[in-house]
Amino acid sequence: MKVNIKVGIVIFLIFLNLSFFAIGYYAYLHPKLGDFTIETVVETEKFLALNITPSSNATKYEVEVVKNDEVIYEKTEENTHISLDNLEANYNDELEIKVKAYNKNNEEKESLNTYNYVYKDASFKKEQNHLLAKSSDLVLQLDGYNAQENYYVHVYYGKKFLYETKKVGEEVVVPYDVVKDYSGRLLAVLYTESGRKLSTFTFYLNTPVVGKIELLSPNSDFSTRWNDVTINYAGGENANHFYVNLYTDGNLLSQTEVFPENKTIILPATMFSEETSYTVVLKAVYEDYFEISETTSFALHIGKKETTSPVYVTHNPDFIKSGTQVELKSRTADTTIYYTTDGSEPTTSSLIYENPLVITQDMIVKTYAVSKNRFDSAINTYHFQIRDKTPVIYLSPSNQYDNYGVEEAGFTTEKEMMNKLADVIERELQAAGFVVYRNNPYGDINAWNSFSNSVGADFHFAIHSNGSTNHTARGIEIHVDDETSPSLSIATNIYENLYTIYPENTNSLYDRGIKYARGSLGEVNNNYVNNGALIEVAFHDNYDDALWIAQNLEQIGQNIASSIISYYN
Repeated sequence: MKVNIKVGIVIFLIFLNLSFFAIGYYAYLHPKLGDFTIETVVETEKFLALNITPSSNATKYEVEVVKNDEVIYEKTEENTHISLDNLEANYNDELEIKVKAYNKNNEEKESLNTYNYVYKDASFKKEQNHLLAKSSDLVLQLDGYNAQENYYVHVYYGKKFLYETKKVGEEVVVPYDVVKDYSGRLLAVLYTESGRKLSTFTFYLNTPVVGKIELLSPNSDFSTRWNDVTINYAGGENANHFYVNLYTDGNLLSQTEVFPENKTIILPATMFSEETSYTVVLKAVYEDYFEISETTSFALHIGKKETTSPVYVTHNPDFIKSGTQVELKSRTADTTIYYTTDGSEPTTSSLIYENPLVITQDMIVKTYAVSKNRFDSAINTYHFQIRDKTPVIYLSPSNQYDNYGVEEAGFTTEKEMMNKLADVIERELQAAGFVVYRNNPYGDINAWNSFSNSVGADFHFAIHSNGSTNHTARGIEIHVDDETSPSLSIATNIYENLYTIYPENTNSLYDRGIKYARGSLGEVNNNYVNNGALIEVAFHDNYDDALWIAQNLEQIGQNIASSIISYYN
């Protein structure tokens, strides 16, 4: 028993030593950074110096000087007395100094404080003209001039020293004769008597002047989906470099050199993030003379990346006459449509749609559409069957008797106006030999759907007018259940045809298009009704839309009926 106790103690001590060793070794591999603070900024003869308390296990310190939320100076040092040489600011600038400590693993720790420092050294006034007129002396003004200090100015052309002033006052004069033989960029540097560099000022002599630049498009406040953005401008003569700066919330995200063609610049969608607002600044620059560049800007909002509209067909696939020419279409412009006829899933290696398909036998056509800077469309499948059948159409006009429109425009209630519209559609369809059924206005959706299914309707068509919260919305829209609904094609054909006679069809704001109910509308739900769609024939609470409906019931009805007839013939 005593032997076992001794063995246990030995094992415990060994384990304890190993634990201490493991802890110590981990601490060696991962040295913990200690807290530290920024103490002072000291003016030395040659530069400003930043003093900080040491952080244990730090191997270096990184300094950032921030002005108006923008980093204007960065430096990394291994010691705690850091020279801020070449830090340049303007008199009375309020600067925020931040420091991070790093250990050997490059793990970081921020100082416990930031240091606020007001720059009190003299500086050149930066708003002065950077272009030096011919035969004129260069006259520069100083901010923060201190009569107790002795200031000197040196002038350089590149690295070549040209001139040193005598002791200067609040105004510095550089004689024209000193610089007359030079062209391009020159630099004036302000020093203290001890040689500390305080401020610089660039000026230009005998330099091509960049013409003012004017934004032609887009407008000054532009929104678009996630897409390329095209800039058209005028002016900018003599510029040989153009840059686009992107800002969000006042912070510079990027500066990109661009290369205009015929004063047009295309910014690729990859420059932008979805659902983000930017300020876009276009700079026209000669060489790298940014101080005398010309700029223009506009506000830009980038929305979401959209999905290419699905492919629809111009004729009913369920029963079709042999020899019918069928077009494949997408509501998205500039699409490439791919398709197969052997039942396989289409890819970008499949057939490219170019000409109408001639249906001479039963076939399965699978389609999808691709367009630039959009997601690819859903895959739609169309089972074409050669057979004769009389189309059966179920019309379901609104029964909303208390949904009033704009009375001054002649619109009474949604129920009355949509039933009048259904009368026209029914008359035209019956004249074309179609079988037409109507809903019972005193019934409900369940009864309507049940009756539609019982008569074997090939198309269940609900007819409504729309309303909006602020009574300002306009336009037509038509609802199907989703992108692959069997009613997609006939609904899109109806919409596209009707929109051609809508009075505001040139205004894209009113092109409301095809909407996807995704189970929320009983009369278009694929689980409840065969081939269902619901149209909103403009907005009855908007005067102009209500007037269009009230005065054009016959034309609207004939237009909708013609779309249905052409789809089934």
